[in-house]
Parts: sequence; structure tokens; C-alpha cells
Amino acid sequence: MYVFIPFGGFVLGLAVGRWWIVAAAVPLWAYIVQVDKLEGNLTIWVASTLSILLACAIACGVGLRKLVRRRLRAEL
Repeated sequence: MYVFIPFGGFVLGLAVGRWWIVAAAVPLWAYIVQVDKLEGNLTIWVASTLSILLACAIACGVGLRKLVRRRLRAEL
């Protein structure tokens, strides 16, 4: 399941193409903290790692969309 988080984030960033969509990683962090009950601070670590990974994947998707759009405009 956790393999699909970066892939889904990349597709989301590519589809939406706006930088504010990176904030979509915050609800994932809150959900993992509420649902996962691991020992000690391990839950916070897992939630933070996955949320940062999602935010980076979304940002890569947005960045790729912006680069492609800029290149298409330059060719016209």
C-alpha cells in the first residue's frame, strides 16, 4: 500500500499542476498519526516520512507539468 503513496502523489501533482496541492500531505500525516498505533515516537516518524515523501512526489509532478507547459509555450 505504501508504494502507491509516492506514485499517487506524482499523478496528483501532474494532474492538478498547482503548488498549493503540496499541502495535501498534511491530512495524510494526521490520518496516520490517528490510525497507526506503534510504540513510542515510531508513529510520528512513519507519518512524517510518508508525508514528506508524498509532498516531494506531488512537487515533482507539479514541477514536471510546469516544465512541459513552459517548453510547449516556447515552441509556439
